[in-house]
Amino acid sequence: MKITVIDSWNYKFSQRMMDWWKAEGHEITPSTSWGPHLVEGSDVTYYPEVENNLKVASHKSEKPKGTTIIAEAVDIDIYAGHLGAVDWSYVDHLVFMSKHMQEFARKKYGAKIADMPQTLVPGGMNLDEWTLRERPLGYNVAWIGRLWIPKDVFGALMVFHELINQQPNRPWQLFLLHDNKWHPEWYRNHTMAYVEANPQLEARITWVRRVPDVNMWLEDMDYLLQTGQKEALGYVNLEAAAKGIRPIIRNTNGALDLWPREWIFDLVSEAVTMFKSYDPQQYRDWVADHYPLEKRMRAFDALMGIS
Repeated sequence: MKITVIDSWNYKFSQRMMDWWKAEGHEITPSTSWGPHLVEGSDVTYYPEVENNLKVASHKSEKPKGTTIIAEAVDIDIYAGHLGAVDWSYVDHLVFMSKHMQEFARKKYGAKIADMPQTLVPGGMNLDEWTLRERPLGYNVAWIGRLWIPKDVFGALMVFHELINQQPNRPWQLFLLHDNKWHPEWYRNHTMAYVEANPQLEARITWVRRVPDVNMWLEDMDYLLQTGQKEALGYVNLEAAAKGIRPIIRNTNGALDLWPREWIFDLVSEAVTMFKSYDPQQYRDWVADHYPLEKRMRAFDALMGIS
């Protein structure tokens, strides 16, 4: 089967899917931009996100006969209004990664997508990419995300500040892996003013811009603190858990449908109590049971007509 993947973001998760399809013997054509020749020559065209490529394609080109077109809406697509710009008669299946985002999209876009065939396909992890962290439990806390309001690095700083206030004699350190793109600027000023006003907090923070290999970087981490305010899934939680690292996750919309209750906190004080000893293997096992990549890929195969 000929499969074209049109991904302007070069999404690492779509690369894993392409690797899977290649291993199955399919012919894969990756592209960062749409062109009618790409779609017309394919049995399946997959858009890993609903963005300008799909918008342009749906309005400038008729859907080729004999081609299945699948589009997956990530959370930013839904929140930012991208789904409203597409002519959905061009698409065969609209995929959502989580139920709460599908329900949000139905409310936001109403009749625009009401007749569109929709499928829920949860995310998936290839555990072979993640080695189990085996060093003794320590005091390093990781946070991974963009420096913008929805990911809420400020919320992570508040939790960590309370942690070191309650346990000042333990060598807690917070490592913030980020892209250094603050948005908006006032959020940067607000956050850094908080850090600078608390020297004991500032001394325990390391800002990390890039790492060669997240798997290896996480080897030195003991907890993952995730404070995002909107997530379709939150792959960083899966990656940490696959490493055998305890995720400590803010309770936002959909969180209780995605994660075990014992991974989730509502209050800063509750989050602090979650920094305690645990069994690394149980987290890896949970990912294997609930989010295997094979299950995700079998669902896509079914949509594509692969038996």
